[in-house]
Amino acid sequence: MNKKSKIIICLLAIAAILFCIIQFGVIPANQEKQAEYARNQTDALTHDISAIMDYKSPYIGDASNIGNLFWNLPLNNVDMKFEINSETCALTVNYLDTVWNIGEEKVQCDLVYNSVAAMAAIDNLSGITYNFSGESYSFSRKQIEEVFGSPLSELLEQEKWNKEVQDKLNSTDFVEQFFS
Repeated sequence: MNKKSKIIICLLAIAAILFCIIQFGVIPANQEKQAEYARNQTDALTHDISAIMDYKSPYIGDASNIGNLFWNLPLNNVDMKFEINSETCALTVNYLDTVWNIGEEKVQCDLVYNSVAAMAAIDNLSGITYNFSGESYSFSRKQIEEVFGSPLSELLEQEKWNKEVQDKLNSTDFVEQFFS
């Protein structure tokens, strides 16, 4: 075997080893990270608020923006439809599932989170009503601002969001104040 053949065989061996490392190590690890991130995006306590920054808007009127905003918030794994009332600047989110199927504690925590996030991202959103099969919950901007302060848009910075919103949602008593 000549020197040129040995070099080609060595390069092929190195390429095969690198291919295996990438195929069986790097790619599965990246896929697991992406799956973990997607799982985290369905829960208020682990959601990454930076995912909604592209959907900040001064006005509620853009239906596709509303859809994209809510598809990037917790409960995004539940089918939903939207109704925008442009006269009152209010939003109705109709979830096509029951609270019982999802879990009452999770729903309540996620709805508080989604309400704060939506009102922080959309400046003129005055209120949100969430309808599930058999259940309905409503939040007003005034109610949210009384608890989280004004303007809500200032909360959208990651550290402040974690401290002022997500950390507080760990308390059942804190969440329940919105539903009494």
